[in-house]
Amino acid sequence: MNIITNQKPLMDYEAFKNALKKNIQNYVDRPINFIEQDSTKVNENLESLTLRLAGENVSPIIYPQQLYEAYCAGIPLSVITASAANTLKQAHKYSEIPDITPENAQKHIRFSLVNKAWNQKLLATCPYKEVLDLAAVPRWYEENSVFLIDNNILQILGMTADEVLDIAGRNTVSEHYVCKDISSAIHEAMFVDGVEAELVDELYPIGKSPLYLLSNQTGIDGSCAILSERFMKKTARQLGAKELCLIPSSRDEMLAANIAAIDITNIKNTVMSVNRNLRLFSPGGALSNSVYCYNATTHALSILQ
Repeated sequence: MNIITNQKPLMDYEAFKNALKKNIQNYVDRPINFIEQDSTKVNENLESLTLRLAGENVSPIIYPQQLYEAYCAGIPLSVITASAANTLKQAHKYSEIPDITPENAQKHIRFSLVNKAWNQKLLATCPYKEVLDLAAVPRWYEENSVFLIDNNILQILGMTADEVLDIAGRNTVSEHYVCKDISSAIHEAMFVDGVEAELVDELYPIGKSPLYLLSNQTGIDGSCAILSERFMKKTARQLGAKELCLIPSSRDEMLAANIAAIDITNIKNTVMSVNRNLRLFSPGGALSNSVYCYNATTHALSILQ
């Protein structure tokens, strides 16, 4: 919703960028080197602005095009600037650099799923494994640090693409995943947000939905649960299903249901509708427009036609 209605932006994009840089610099007492370049994010390509403080190795990145859209929607420049400056401050609050070595790679690299068709530019920069219409890309997961293992990181590690993919595969399979009925998951989330228990019970009665949420303990890139055959076997037994319908909720989670208990056509339409909003408001969150099937007998994944 626009905060300012019927009013054109006070600045064009280039003027906005210059004002943004000037105002961010006013928040710190050391010179900032603003480095502009094109950046490939999950599901989108954007101009990026790296904020590099003199004498520091940590350099947070912001995306002026997204910030300009907020400005056009009526968000004051002062609010946008304060948020960007806070990104810089937080980055230096947690400024410890991960020790990128082959030894540490054994512990910290696992897969993240992205859409293959939507991320051709990103996939050109890194090794990956094809999974139907998805791609499993290796990422480094460490406290306060999550980053893609691209070709530059491969050179730092002195490892081949196959070696990194093997590590990511082993760690992804052994990750601890969880399967919760969707009502319980919603209950937990709403309790954390302070919603009264009676209201939650009324809105989302336990056990009334055929859907289950699959993710990992961190809730980050948990859709990779479908890559663990051991976990998928366990999930199929838990749901008493010969086949599971797998619904891409986001990169962070997958929804599952006994395929015999749901309307596939309705599920497909819902996925398309939800993804339109995800790609508009959170481009990196959408995973796929497809709906998948896991066969508990053959242990094969496929796309439901």
